[in-house]
Amino acid sequence: MWFLIISWGGFLKSLTIKKIKDGLGDWVGNLFLTCSIVAFRFIPFKGLRLFGKIMGRAAFYLIGKYRHRVRDNLLIGFGKEKTLDEIQKLAKDVFYHFTLTPLETLYFVANAHKAETLIQSITIEGKRYLDEALAKGKGVIGLGAHLGSFTLLGTRLAIEGYPFNIVINEGSFPNLSKRLARYQKILGQKPFSPKRNISMVKNSLNCLRQNEILYLIADEQQRRGGIPVPFFGQVAYTPPGPAIFSVKTGAPILPMFILREGGLPMKLVIYPPVELEGSPDQKEEVEQLTAQFTKVIEETIRKYPEQWAWLNRRWKLPYRPGKGYLDSFKKEG
Repeated sequence: MWFLIISWGGFLKSLTIKKIKDGLGDWVGNLFLTCSIVAFRFIPFKGLRLFGKIMGRAAFYLIGKYRHRVRDNLLIGFGKEKTLDEIQKLAKDVFYHFTLTPLETLYFVANAHKAETLIQSITIEGKRYLDEALAKGKGVIGLGAHLGSFTLLGTRLAIEGYPFNIVINEGSFPNLSKRLARYQKILGQKPFSPKRNISMVKNSLNCLRQNEILYLIADEQQRRGGIPVPFFGQVAYTPPGPAIFSVKTGAPILPMFILREGGLPMKLVIYPPVELEGSPDQKEEVEQLTAQFTKVIEETIRKYPEQWAWLNRRWKLPYRPGKGYLDSFKKEG
């Protein structure tokens, strides 16, 4: 998922006319992408930090809808641990890192000729967990989140020779998404769309049968089919996809994140597999695995809170048949 780049297209829509057609947003996103790729050929990699600060600060002050949402989410997560001033500062840092992610991706697309050297500078911690998991021959479910430089993770592992597959959601900008998917292939990743659910499941199972990595991001609220699990002390309806594939295939779930230090992607951390004790039935196992991997995501976010995209309505209740649509959601502040 290239969530952050595509979201900028959504920002452009919100800054012009609310009812603007998705086709125009798609066109604007493609134009922005083209101009950025040309410009980034003349910018040093470390220069992205300056661009990130400028664009992140501009987004923070200009896009009130997302600014309020980030602050509200931070209050849910850290309201009992941090002061309002600390929350405000953290919100600004969130926008900075939120902006860095698409800038990093665009930079590597524009400088594909030297991308490998730069990507290799990212150290890998916990590589043995990945090798041990693949040695079992059932594939690996890479558990991801919108945290740090997550769009570079597949490229880093691909350079090491690991087959890496990722599901790309086209959203409201199909042409932009397809173009980004082509760039992902250039950077060593193998993306496929979840648009057709049966095809997506088939592709995912094939990846695991071929003993490859299937990368799934599971840190967003899922309205339908999500499993309620604890997340920062609140109930959050969470995508159970990683747990379902693991239970059905026996493929281990390995959380993996690329984290920044000093504003630059510095290390890829691979955690031990998410495992359960005992032998519950499949439904219970899926629920418990979902709770366990969500706990790992939360623990990592607590260490690097500024690097997670706090824009998702993570604690929003799902739609419940038989009730009014608005009555099914928590009231937003």
